[in-house]
Amino acid sequence: MKDISIRIVIADDNSLLLEGLVAMIEKLDEFTVVGTAPNGDGALELIQSLRPDVALIDIGMPDKDGLEVTQILHQDMPEVKVIILGLIDLTDEIMACIAAGATGYVLKESSFDHLIETIKAVYRNETFCSPRVAASLFSRIAELTIEVNEQIPINSVKLSPRELEVINLIAEGMPNKEIGLRLFIETQTVKNHIHNILDKLQLHNRFEAVQYARERNLLSKK
Repeated sequence: MKDISIRIVIADDNSLLLEGLVAMIEKLDEFTVVGTAPNGDGALELIQSLRPDVALIDIGMPDKDGLEVTQILHQDMPEVKVIILGLIDLTDEIMACIAAGATGYVLKESSFDHLIETIKAVYRNETFCSPRVAASLFSRIAELTIEVNEQIPINSVKLSPRELEVINLIAEGMPNKEIGLRLFIETQTVKNHIHNILDKLQLHNRFEAVQYARERNLLSKK
């Protein structure tokens, strides 16, 4: 019996790819695949139960996609390192994954060897990042610094009661679909509310919106 080194959970709705990936990883002594899931909800339940070292999450899955799963894991189980699989080489998409809390990503065209090196890197609290993405990250940090120095006065922005409800549910870690169910509105309507919130506040993503609300005591006390 091999010693367990890096414990991995894999989530992918493509059964053929999932089985192939498990078989290839299991041949390597330094890894053990402790569980697999065919969708986002199953991945969250499995990871909650098994607490692996690394979770390999496919970007496109039914119910909750890779971004939604990563957001929830980053909030509830930050010790689990998430690598998002199957990205296309677009800076905006990669940056969204990083913002969601991913510690690594693997492009569609990447090799198996690259995946293995990425797993080892994130396990060591390191990561691979292309020069182009690194440049975008530096640029984003510079933008955030400017935004901190030029924060919008609280009284200059009026959020509707519904928009405040949406921000509070985002802060609870709910994905768009669950927010819609809670508020009895369509998922697209939730997305519209989030777009309007970000536009009003001149922010870039839902996490910045939650931080904005938290700093101004706009979140419900529980």
